[in-house]
Amino acid sequence: MGFDIDTQKICSELESTDRRLKTTILEELRDKCANGAKTASADEIAQVFDQLYLHLLKCYEDKFESVRDRAVQAVSAFLAGLPPTDFHLMNVVSTLAERMGKAETVEPSEEIRLLYIKQLNLMVCLYAKMGSVGVFRECYPLVAKILIKSIKDDYPLVQREGCSTVVNLARVADTQEFRPFTESLLLPLYSMLNHKHAQARISAIEAIGRLSLHMDASGDAMRRLFNEVSPLLMDTMPLVRREVGQMGILMLMELLDRYSFFERILPLVLCCLKDESPEVLNHIYPQWLKCGVQYFNENEAELSQQEISDLPAENYPEDIKRPTIGCRGLVQRSLRLLQLITRETSDWKDNVRLHALKLLYQFVLHAEAAMTAKFFEIYGDLAHACIDPVAEVNAEAAKVADLMGRLLSYDAWIDHGFDGLERNARESYMRCFYHMFTASLGGTYEQLMRLANLLRSTDYSHTLKPGFQHYILKLLDTIVDKSQKINAGQNELEDLYESVYVTGIKVMALSNSLESSSNEDVNFGQMLIEKLVTLLNSSLAKTHERWFHLALKDVENLDAALEDNAEPVMLLDGLINMCHIRATYVHDLIEKVKIVFAHCCDSAQVKIFSSLSLATLFWSKTMNIERERSTQMLSEFVSQIVEPYLTWKAGSNAEAMRSLAMATLCALAQGAESESVEVLPSLAKHMPSLLEDRNVTTRHYAVKAVVYFREMSVEELKPLAYATMQRMDDPSAGIRILAALAVGKLKPKFSETDTEMEYEKEVWDVIVKRAMGLLLLYHESPEKEMKAAVEVTLQVLARSHPEAWEERYQRALPMAQKKDQLHELYNRLTINEAPDPGNTLTSED
Repeated sequence: MGFDIDTQKICSELESTDRRLKTTILEELRDKCANGAKTASADEIAQVFDQLYLHLLKCYEDKFESVRDRAVQAVSAFLAGLPPTDFHLMNVVSTLAERMGKAETVEPSEEIRLLYIKQLNLMVCLYAKMGSVGVFRECYPLVAKILIKSIKDDYPLVQREGCSTVVNLARVADTQEFRPFTESLLLPLYSMLNHKHAQARISAIEAIGRLSLHMDASGDAMRRLFNEVSPLLMDTMPLVRREVGQMGILMLMELLDRYSFFERILPLVLCCLKDESPEVLNHIYPQWLKCGVQYFNENEAELSQQEISDLPAENYPEDIKRPTIGCRGLVQRSLRLLQLITRETSDWKDNVRLHALKLLYQFVLHAEAAMTAKFFEIYGDLAHACIDPVAEVNAEAAKVADLMGRLLSYDAWIDHGFDGLERNARESYMRCFYHMFTASLGGTYEQLMRLANLLRSTDYSHTLKPGFQHYILKLLDTIVDKSQKINAGQNELEDLYESVYVTGIKVMALSNSLESSSNEDVNFGQMLIEKLVTLLNSSLAKTHERWFHLALKDVENLDAALEDNAEPVMLLDGLINMCHIRATYVHDLIEKVKIVFAHCCDSAQVKIFSSLSLATLFWSKTMNIERERSTQMLSEFVSQIVEPYLTWKAGSNAEAMRSLAMATLCALAQGAESESVEVLPSLAKHMPSLLEDRNVTTRHYAVKAVVYFREMSVEELKPLAYATMQRMDDPSAGIRILAALAVGKLKPKFSETDTEMEYEKEVWDVIVKRAMGLLLLYHESPEKEMKAAVEVTLQVLARSHPEAWEERYQRALPMAQKKDQLHELYNRLTINEAPDPGNTLTSED
């Protein structure tokens, strides 16, 4: 006999109450069995076990934990060398069921419960190797109870060992015999899917996958299985997501009724193909290819014909490897799943929406043109995802739309795309359409024209949403790019570019008027307009002159009490700021502005007037016509827009408008310097009152503008001169300095006849002497800037009127508080030589 074992003595000692004796005997028995298994035959081991098993199994219930522990180990050592028999199996499983198959926890030790389930797993593995797993069929009820208890255990190692046992049993079990127990095993496994340990979740998924191969697929059980497992595709641990994909691969390869469940199995795999973790992708992708090979072999007759003509799209993504025809065929027969996927793109959870879009990307990549017919079903959901508040989600939606534009049949989806834009003038549809249309190779002249006209409509080009504006400009850029690849005549292209220009300039204008908007869209729009100009072989100025009036024509509904933030007001304001004032549309602009001044609210009037005052600074640069016509237009502009608001009226708005009118007049005098010489004299009558206005801004601009009143007689300039001198006593330091400088720049035009000229010069000398006297008075001012301004003006006046300067100095000297300073100033400014006519700024012969 291979074993030197006294079975009767061992049985007697195992019945003892001495714990040490029993543990020692069990340890020796375990070691002898493990060593003897190498030399003894299976029958010899079985003979010994037949005499000992009752006492060994009875030790499973011993009150001492160490005895129970050694007993389980000894039995496992025997089982490793025993031939499979129903007798031994039933006895051991029955004992395990007593200890671990009841609702209550009989075995308090976690370590021993782990040994129990390991022993069951050992028996499953040993009997499977011997091809006699069928002997388990009578034990299935007991085995199921043990496994359920182990899966529900509080000890994670016990749970994981229980899952491992389920996997090993499911690998070799007969489906018909094992099926009745699958559902009861799945329920505790579903609870494990939320386990805090990732390894426990992985074990549960593996077990569920194996059990799915034995399930009854006709009921709701399979549907629940997918519902329970699918959320783990978004698990934070990559290995958990990988196990879900592995489960999907297993079902695709081995599930008997897999064709009925492709649309539920495929998401488990496809999501892993877009996983951000390499260890997930690298593990699943090769197996996914095997699934494709199997599907191709099963449907070779159909797919081999399709493969002949199945060429990739011309603009197939360069960085993407095209799926095999078998993999594509798998997805193409499961298009019904699209509705379920797109519904999840509007879920309230961010990660669910992102997951759904990644899955949709894989679906599009595999389905290609076959899913074109489904486009109208998912258009709305995908469009909504394109404006998701989470940047990562809307970026993924943009990728999906881009891929759809490349792979779907252009002629079949473009009409649905236009229909969506026409029915839903929203940023969501705009973004989705932009990504698809830009990525596609299609686009006829008629389609580009239709799109340009649609964007030109008020529903689109008059939007105040910055994001919407951005994508309108980007879509216009796409239209321009595609226009270079179509067959169209020059006149047709100019019609197209006209719509693009008008839409672009309106969107840029509104973007410019939005305080919250950045300059990014305006800059992008400028680049777009410059691209148009290049294609037209024209200049920017000529393009504005040619088409800007069309944009101005679209500014409507100004005849209402609109605030400054109303869309028509903001559009007009932006257009003025963008393109300023040009000869071709100055009359139209005047009419629009007059409507604003007549009907709109105070804030709107102020806003438009502010923009006009800035635009007039560029008059000479933007008018681009002969001086005579420019002067006529300036006169018309001033008489209709500026002059009506120079006269005093009560009220805060009238005060603001008067201030802006003065600012505009000052800007015109600088921006149209040569034309203003002829226009300004007619407004001289308003200047004295404006120079004395209560509003400091009005006085400021009036003083700045007064120096541009030229070509005026002494009598006409006299009131302006005295009013300007009075401003040297202004409460505002800035105005006092401006006035001091302005006095020296006033220049009358003398008569041609000697008599009148003599008289006018006498009058002007009086004015100059008066000015010198005031300037000498303010020269004693403690303000350094005022003192410096006075010296500048006195130098000019002293040079042009030396006699008057001598007289004023002699008169001021006795009254001066600081005579030394006055004397020093006199020495610096007195010019013995004749005055240089080139520097004479105060008189004109």
